[in-house]
Amino acid sequence: MRQLITILATLFPAIAYSGETAETKVDAILKSAWSETNIQPSPICSDEQFLRRISLDLIGRIPTMEERSAFLASPDRSAVIERLLESSEFPKFWGDLWTTQLFGYEDNNADRDTLAQWLHEQFRTNRPYDQIVEELLTSTGESAFDGPVNFLLRYPEEPVVKVSRAFLGVRLDCARCHDHPFDRWTQVDFKRMNRFFEATERQDVSASNVRLVDVVRDIGSGDERPRFLTGAEPKTTQWRAEFALFLTRSRPFARNVSNRLWYHFLGRGIVHPVDDVNASNPASVPALLEALADEVRASKFDMRHMIRLICNSQAYQRESSASKNDHTRQQLFAVRTIKPLTPEQWHESMCAATGQTAKPNERDELVRAFLGEDLNADYSSTWEYRETVQGLMARLVDPVKSPGKSVDELFVRFLG
Repeated sequence: MRQLITILATLFPAIAYSGETAETKVDAILKSAWSETNIQPSPICSDEQFLRRISLDLIGRIPTMEERSAFLASPDRSAVIERLLESSEFPKFWGDLWTTQLFGYEDNNADRDTLAQWLHEQFRTNRPYDQIVEELLTSTGESAFDGPVNFLLRYPEEPVVKVSRAFLGVRLDCARCHDHPFDRWTQVDFKRMNRFFEATERQDVSASNVRLVDVVRDIGSGDERPRFLTGAEPKTTQWRAEFALFLTRSRPFARNVSNRLWYHFLGRGIVHPVDDVNASNPASVPALLEALADEVRASKFDMRHMIRLICNSQAYQRESSASKNDHTRQQLFAVRTIKPLTPEQWHESMCAATGQTAKPNERDELVRAFLGEDLNADYSSTWEYRETVQGLMARLVDPVKSPGKSVDELFVRFLG
């Protein structure tokens, strides 16, 4: 397969990059890091490569032939970023992406589709990220009608495990039964953080509908009181509301969302894995992480602002021309890390390439066939290599019958 790709790349070379990419504040920080380690970055990718990359990252599919032709006729990279951000496909793809990261794939104890629909709307209106998280942590209502309640309903036992991973990048579950072996968190820290979520109650409404409500608990004393990792304790009985305030105003929260966005676009986090922040796993470029955290707070957690900042950078637009063991250049983002496609991206890209309309439940069937027994896994890290899909697409997507196309066009159509 690798030899075939090499031959095809020789026969059909990519169109060279036709413009210039200005150095951003992100690039200036990385340039300094490279000079300290005597690293040379990869060149900027071609226009064709950029369009495929940005389309997959923002709308979850490869570009169509028409989109490719229009872009190559006028290859304005900033303009295509704006066009994709304003498209109806952007909030749908990003809503699905974050639903998977926060919820997974199985409807355990909650309603995944209702949460996904709510997240689609949040990304459509560009709601600030801190407000999205605050509602996920404080909502009450019924799972069948109130999207955000499904996040906590998904994790009825010790929800702080998922909350700390998703929004702080901390694997606090390592301190569930004993003090954390690689960090300062203790078993007491775990119990007192989890206590914030004990002031809720789950009520069965029907077979497929659960209500989440707040209840008043004794605030307790000493080690029985809820306590955030910074040491902050609630002053009222509104524990979840105070927890959300402590969380979204903390510096680690800003670092975490910045790191997750960088991970989505660059294929690896500045702290990597993104949900394993600890003393023995420091940031590869600390100045970059702090600069992005400053930026996301200054922008009031405007996700589209952060997307523009990252996608317009030279770092995002570099070629993926690294050898398999070129770890240092990848850690310092001197080269673009290659990312596998998610099953959703496979499906939407095949539909775009073949011009077929997706059949009902076809994408769900692909996801289940692709992931197999891993449907109930934690998907905090999206871009991890999983089981190959060779042969899977042939079973789930009808082949193009009598295309009547040239080899050149078919190659470009499917590569995107």
